[in-house]
Amino acid sequence: MNPAAPSRPPRSHLAALAATAALFLALAWPGAGSRGVVAEEVQPYLERYHFVLELGPDRRPRPLPPFEQGAPPRPRWVSTFQWPVVAYDGESRVWPVFIRGHQTALGNYFGILLGPLLGGGIAGVQRASVLLCLPLVLFAYVVARRSSSFQKGASAVTLLAPALVALTFGILFFARTGYAFEIASRVAMLGAVTIAAKHAPLSRGRAVAIGLVAALAVLCRATIAVTLAPVLLALFARPERRGDWRRAALVPALMAAVPLLVVALLSQLAPFRPGTEPLADFRVGRILSHLAEIPACLLVQIAWLGDALSILGPLRTGAPLPLSITKGIVLGLAPLVIALVRLRRGTAGDGERMLLAGLLGNAVLGALLYGDPMQFQLAMALDPLLAVAVAEQIASVPFRRLVPLAGLALAWRAQSMAIGLWQDTRVSNPMFSGHAQRAVITKLESLGAKGPDLVTTTYNQAGVIEAWTNGAIAPVHAWPVLMLNRIIQDRTTAERFGDVLSQYRPRWVLLTEGANLYEGPFADNEEIAAALRTAAEKKGAQIDAEWTFPTESGAPGYRLVSLVYPRE
Repeated sequence: MNPAAPSRPPRSHLAALAATAALFLALAWPGAGSRGVVAEEVQPYLERYHFVLELGPDRRPRPLPPFEQGAPPRPRWVSTFQWPVVAYDGESRVWPVFIRGHQTALGNYFGILLGPLLGGGIAGVQRASVLLCLPLVLFAYVVARRSSSFQKGASAVTLLAPALVALTFGILFFARTGYAFEIASRVAMLGAVTIAAKHAPLSRGRAVAIGLVAALAVLCRATIAVTLAPVLLALFARPERRGDWRRAALVPALMAAVPLLVVALLSQLAPFRPGTEPLADFRVGRILSHLAEIPACLLVQIAWLGDALSILGPLRTGAPLPLSITKGIVLGLAPLVIALVRLRRGTAGDGERMLLAGLLGNAVLGALLYGDPMQFQLAMALDPLLAVAVAEQIASVPFRRLVPLAGLALAWRAQSMAIGLWQDTRVSNPMFSGHAQRAVITKLESLGAKGPDLVTTTYNQAGVIEAWTNGAIAPVHAWPVLMLNRIIQDRTTAERFGDVLSQYRPRWVLLTEGANLYEGPFADNEEIAAALRTAAEKKGAQIDAEWTFPTESGAPGYRLVSLVYPRE
């Protein structure tokens, strides 16, 4: 066993770490409140639930809870189909509990509490997310220092790990959103890894700490376990960390027991609505049918590690996906192949071992759970481990090659960061377009829209208008009623749209025209637009005006349609 590294980092390291954190803030902080927001990003922060329709037993539109007919007055617990699926609807605001059955709102409270102090509204939420992501920079440094590759002393190469984290566009992308349940689970995961990485036999206190922090990660988002469990196994495979097996058993016991206990207690207060339970999306029969997706899932994870823009570029700008992913795979394979070679030779560092274990967990278990290779957010948990692994690999080369290789690694991440920030000005996906979203809000405010007089039609519009206007405009969201005919087979989209027009007689209807890789397999925006015109004609309504709102690139974004109804 190598001698432990010094307990205190040198002052020069602390100064460099502070500079790295400042760099991350300088990159991530600007632009808050001007970028477009994703529906799922902002829904947990809304002070009141957004008004969403569903199809009732009679196949007619009806409001989802908490707006159901005969709803009891506030305050009360709410179980519903929309996000958050379980919440306390209080006198002053909604307090989210479960965003989905396997995701709690713990991380969102960082933004709920800090957001008002950081500018309020969308800007405050996005700035809070940046601060929530900042610990990843510190944790990457500590994990690197505790790696077996750096046990001989305070090597300056350990500073490469936090620098690579600060320059990783995939991390910055999430940091600048309000996806706090994603970010918090990753921060808690790396916190557990930081505690576990200490080169000392596992004590009872440390085992409890690791188990509790790991449980926090699982509570934030349960699927983080597919990454975290293999990573911890890779760390404790080294005998110098393992200690007594009974102490080691505390880690998985707490990691599983605490979330299960919390779910059991809270479900007594507000039982989950059928179809939203923690395991609703992960049925055994469905899981086994996902085996064929493992290779594709592995390739997407590798592509993200190589360059997050290989996936985020097509998502944000509409660039060709296959060509972009191929580039990411080529870049991502380099450090992974080196790690595999070093593992076979017995020289791999802890970061490399954790990276390979986490990647395998994501590819196999992630594919089995989701059955969707494009669940790229799983790979975000691997980004800090990749940074540590690359630092270990560079530290292993002769000194004369060390500096050029470190510069190459930093340039690899820096060019991706520069391109990613430039793409902010060329967004073609309305889901990310601040230009299109703010233009819609400005027009709605000038028209005097308030709520039921406006209907939205697509899942990725739900909650967005409320977030931009702090609830001043509260539309009727009809996306569950307007899903594809192959999903709702008894009546056509036009007939269902006609029911919405009859029931709410909206003055305006918002359509999405822009392309979006993540619009969802349940909707077709062109079909919805055609259904609106058919339904309006059958109801005798006329379209008296239309306005279009392009994205930053000039590509189509949204279309606002004005309706006039015949006098009754």
